[in-house]
Amino acid sequence: MRRLILILIWVLCPLPLHALDVVVKVDGLEKKLEENVLAYLSVARERQRESLNAARLRLLHDKAEAEIGAALRPFGYFKPGVNGSLVRTDQGFLLSYQVEPGPPLKLSAVDFSLLGEGADDPQLVKRFPMSIGDVADQTRYDLAKQRILADIIEQGYLDARYLVHQLRVDLKRYEASVKLHLDTGMRLRFGEVRMHQDVMNPEFLARFIPFNAGDPFSQEALLNLQGDLIDTEYFKQVEVVTRRDLREGDRVPVDVNLKPNKRNRYRIGLGYSTDMGPRLTLDWKNRRRGRNGHRMRSELQIAEPLSTLSTEYTIPLQRPSVDLLSFGASFEHFNSDTNQGDRVLLSATHSISLDRGWRRSLGLEYSYEDFEVGEQEDSSRLLVPSITWLRVKSDGKQYIQRGKRLELRLEGAADSLLSTTDFFQLYAAGKFIRGLGEGDWRLLGRLELGATWVDELTDLPPSKRFFAGGDNTVRGFGYQDLGPRDDNDEVIGGRNFAVGSIELERHLSGKWSAALFADAGNAYDPDYQAETAYSLGLGARWRSPVGPVRIDIARGRVEDETQWRLHIVIGPEL
Repeated sequence: MRRLILILIWVLCPLPLHALDVVVKVDGLEKKLEENVLAYLSVARERQRESLNAARLRLLHDKAEAEIGAALRPFGYFKPGVNGSLVRTDQGFLLSYQVEPGPPLKLSAVDFSLLGEGADDPQLVKRFPMSIGDVADQTRYDLAKQRILADIIEQGYLDARYLVHQLRVDLKRYEASVKLHLDTGMRLRFGEVRMHQDVMNPEFLARFIPFNAGDPFSQEALLNLQGDLIDTEYFKQVEVVTRRDLREGDRVPVDVNLKPNKRNRYRIGLGYSTDMGPRLTLDWKNRRRGRNGHRMRSELQIAEPLSTLSTEYTIPLQRPSVDLLSFGASFEHFNSDTNQGDRVLLSATHSISLDRGWRRSLGLEYSYEDFEVGEQEDSSRLLVPSITWLRVKSDGKQYIQRGKRLELRLEGAADSLLSTTDFFQLYAAGKFIRGLGEGDWRLLGRLELGATWVDELTDLPPSKRFFAGGDNTVRGFGYQDLGPRDDNDEVIGGRNFAVGSIELERHLSGKWSAALFADAGNAYDPDYQAETAYSLGLGARWRSPVGPVRIDIARGRVEDETQWRLHIVIGPEL
């Protein structure tokens, strides 16, 4: 009777809970099952509502057992045991559910078959990925069924469809069966590709098409075509339409509707980093010079340690999306604490995409450099051929969970070929990003190595020497503050280089993260002394619309000297 009176008081005198804590706990399940249960539970969804009262909370609690059963069935658990409780606490209410999922329902039969023209195609899937004895997981079944159909359509069987698709459950025998019969239909092929535009030569645009008439139809190939045309910036809108209504036999024509972009683009930008200080950038790009896809870009960048004026002219070659020839000219004025001077550079570069995401660049540059570094005042002329391999890959997410950047560059010069010295230089760099756990933690690593073969360090201009220190090498030190020193204790750079970094980052809330990092390294030279520098620090990260903002406080140490330094950088992570 006392319990009945308490329940009546609770029901007839509802207490608003918006000022209290309602905690929902689910125990006994693996993570994916627990997450689905919490998504199904009405009490978990409504616990933040201000209108929630004690009577409503009791009703939602009473529904919980049935909702937990419904949440587990898609994963093959049809006989769960649920022990729930609702307890009033000092802070509010605690609803606990101890769940025993029970025995999983398993498959006793799997009947999967392909019919139609694709039945004899060795490239198509012949086996369903679920087997007799597997748990009858409907989420896995639905995903496998969709993937198989998508893969077959991607191979050109656009009319593919399931004639039978069943996942049968027999609770009396406590077993399940799968029956899937898929009719592939006819394999379709590409017909004519018609590009509708009037600003570029049709023969030039035809070189972007990554397939020939008669090739098996592929949606991925059309997406690549669309992406390549968008990347050119020739067009502000690219619409690819499959004209199945105009199909002739197995040939499907494709219309590409193109809306031209503005020919010229102008930009002005302001930036800041502790290495460069405030930075002003003026940029002009001519997206289309003529009707054969030539492009031109000029940029003025003004910053205290390095100002540049540059221009580049690019000519697309036979495969215009991946094969480019560029000619450039630039003037640089550098004025850092370690070196000052001017540099004029002329360059030609051929770059082409290779397999597995690699890009190779063959370059030839001629430079004249008038410089002062330490007590040395000199000038240099160099004709430098080079070859570079670069690969950048990431998962494409704004908060990258898996990504890497690899670079290898070889270059050199000979005094017998329009140069003031002989040298050969090797540079290699790698960076990786890996998400840990459920994505709240990330591990970031970086390693850079360089080596130069030259008779004397003083034969090299500052642009070909290695320096360390700053935002992107060893934090805790200023820009180019590290490296071999001369007799006057001035940094003059080195022939060799090695720096590395390891960083652990934790997502906090929204777009904010925190990081703990350690850096080490320096520039080195056999003729001058340079000790390895180390730094430890803490940082904050904010994902801004223009790229990650990194704010770091680092304590640097080299030999017996230590110092603190603040670093602020805005820019891409890879």
